[in-house]
Amino acid sequence: MDCATRAVQLEDAIKKLKGVRRVNVHYALARAAVEYNGKRIGRSAIERTILDQGYQVRAPGDVWVKTNRSNVLEENIQPIELFIAFLLAIPLIAGMFWQPELGSVWGYAISDWIQLCAAWILVAWFGRHFHYRTLLGIREKRMDMNTLVTLGTGSALIWSTFALFDGGEVYFEVSGMMITFILLGKFLEHRQRSRANRTIEELLTLRTTLAHRVTADGTQEDVDPRVLRPGDTCIVKSGETVPMDGVIISGNATIDESMLTGEVIPIVKSKGDAVFGSTFNTEGNLIIRITAMAGKSTLDAIVQTVETALDTKTPIERYVDQLSGMFVPLVLMVAALSLFGWMLTTSDLAVSIRHAVAVLIVACPCAMGLATPAAILVGTGTGARKGILIKQGSALEIAQDVTHVIFDKTGTLTEGSLSVTDVIENRSSTVQPLSLLRIAGSLEQYSEHPFAQAILRYIREHTPKKLKLEEVDAFESAPGRGVRGKLKGTAIALGTESFITEQCVTIPDELRAQIDGLRKEAKTVILVSQNKTLIGIIAAQDRLKTESKKAVERLRSLHLEIELLTGDHLASANAVAKKLGIKTVYADISPNKKAEIIKSLQKDRKKVAFVGDGINDAPALAQADLGIAVGTGTDIAIATGQIVLMNGSPSNVAEAIQLSRTTFGAMKQNLFWAVIYNIVGIPLAATGYLSPIIASAAMALSSVSVLSNSLRIGRKLR
Repeated sequence: MDCATRAVQLEDAIKKLKGVRRVNVHYALARAAVEYNGKRIGRSAIERTILDQGYQVRAPGDVWVKTNRSNVLEENIQPIELFIAFLLAIPLIAGMFWQPELGSVWGYAISDWIQLCAAWILVAWFGRHFHYRTLLGIREKRMDMNTLVTLGTGSALIWSTFALFDGGEVYFEVSGMMITFILLGKFLEHRQRSRANRTIEELLTLRTTLAHRVTADGTQEDVDPRVLRPGDTCIVKSGETVPMDGVIISGNATIDESMLTGEVIPIVKSKGDAVFGSTFNTEGNLIIRITAMAGKSTLDAIVQTVETALDTKTPIERYVDQLSGMFVPLVLMVAALSLFGWMLTTSDLAVSIRHAVAVLIVACPCAMGLATPAAILVGTGTGARKGILIKQGSALEIAQDVTHVIFDKTGTLTEGSLSVTDVIENRSSTVQPLSLLRIAGSLEQYSEHPFAQAILRYIREHTPKKLKLEEVDAFESAPGRGVRGKLKGTAIALGTESFITEQCVTIPDELRAQIDGLRKEAKTVILVSQNKTLIGIIAAQDRLKTESKKAVERLRSLHLEIELLTGDHLASANAVAKKLGIKTVYADISPNKKAEIIKSLQKDRKKVAFVGDGINDAPALAQADLGIAVGTGTDIAIATGQIVLMNGSPSNVAEAIQLSRTTFGAMKQNLFWAVIYNIVGIPLAATGYLSPIIASAAMALSSVSVLSNSLRIGRKLR
């Protein structure tokens, strides 16, 4: 795709087809995304329309659809082609300063014949791409950048040929050098666009090419991961890549998941843990059961998300597309006015054509068309490599206007699961801490309650391996209150304060004061008794993620207001807010009420980003101007959010907003320079202050400068 206006025209052509619902043609990617009703129109009809517009159709997987069209459609300028073009341009450049005496043929200087031949070869052959597109445009009654190039170079060449034989002034260097500079610009532009397109290609190359599948008879066979199906068993050896998403059924290993989450520290995984295709097994051997098939893995979902973001135009992109579509007719009008204006003032046709040609060349709208899609492409790709999935390109434009960031608490700022924080024995009793934990663990080993799991996890991680749990007799459970039973004939109980006091247990004043203090810290407290004596208390809390405080501080440094919105009780919410320095807290809020609170802020003209992870966060994520979903959360939250943080770290919220600001800043810079370039260049060309040669060089370099500025996004956010 060689011109931004062609993207708009191709969109219009496809939109006219009956059954097509939505279409977006991405100039920087040379990619079309079409949503259509399969009952009213087939894929082949859409492809025929694209072919009729002068393009080949490339299917997913980079497989070119065979057509009987000429290779004249190939737009990529090869280095050898560029080299030959510059060789042919040498006599044209030399002719501007020096005319060697080489004799004459048929009464005309040989040097003039050389320039004539060089100019015709450059314009007719090396410029064939542009002329072919122009002819297609004439047939379809449309104009684009190719029209400008063909009119500019063609008029200069034909006039100079006529002038040569009529004894007038020739401008062969104008037409020949114009094509040469445009080819150079296209070559450099293609190289820069290839670097930008590498975003998705790099994601695709992460896929492994080999899997060790275990057959029914227990032998091992090497297969392509694309043939794996859910239920297959595979071996993943140390130093190899996981072939497809799956669950570990045997073994332990350290997995590097940085390509998914952006987290550089490898994760220790064992039986029952999920593993993801294309992550790297740094140490250990695994046997996994495949849970996804080719095209449905987590990596495939990431690639699809990036592509979807690129296929969704932002409001500013749509505006620029409309502007590009009107631009070419406007330029042709200015060129015509320049031609007639110079004819009226000078009566010199050669000079008039020269200035009109300069207008046609300098006004190429490529830079304008590349300004926004190039920045979005690089920004989206940079985010994907950092574990920040931008599902909609419009999110980049929205995020840079955000004024308030509202966090959910559980699972977003906190770990989302209870962890034991305090184990306090009753000093007046004779029970030791390990005995306290043994009694608590012996009772809780029969429970699935989150508090029970927190105690058992604490015992596994913080006590000697010799601490063994005992069998409890006469076990009884009071749902939501506690459990009790007998350990070696001794009555034991664990639960809430009311449950324990019902067992005729007295709470010493010293422990009661400690219990009250723990509750003020928003910790959940349970009491443990033996033989109707309180032997100790255990407190647990949903702990803050280690990076939560840093995340809030960084967001505040970006001059954003931070608030907390949670369905949890007020004491717990206030405790978290106090630790993080968050002043505004909404607690005991239902899911729908969350959305209403965000709506009320929006009515006050606040731009709100909401960060959440649960099903109950979906209404708020949908209502917010920008929904940021934590990738470790529920599927519905991830589906609702416009940006997904793959590693679940709240610190990536600031990074996502900074990425958006940087990307949108690059978009505005690109547009500014593209517009300024035309505002300055066209009048200079029309008034004779810009020669066609300088105009062609400036036009070529303008596209390269826009792409180079876009590529700076990735470097600034490393």
